[in-house]
Amino acid sequence: MNVEKFLCDAILELKDIDESELVPSLSFEELALDSLDYVEIQLLIQKRFKVAIGPELFSTGKLKNLGDLYRHIEANQEQALAA
Repeated sequence: MNVEKFLCDAILELKDIDESELVPSLSFEELALDSLDYVEIQLLIQKRFKVAIGPELFSTGKLKNLGDLYRHIEANQEQALAA
């Protein structure tokens, strides 16, 4: 399962939104994630892809939307698996 499919499935379980709305440009603000949603997503990513997503990546705006998150995981996944 690729990163995008995995995260879309996880978000669909957390939020009551239509799957067609989950496009890479969708911001986290538009998703209306609460703090527990962020923590759950971070834990799922850590468990599945071995990539740590620090909360500062969200709070500083380095990860603004789903596309940013997909790219961050893919960029760090190989390094995390090699460690």
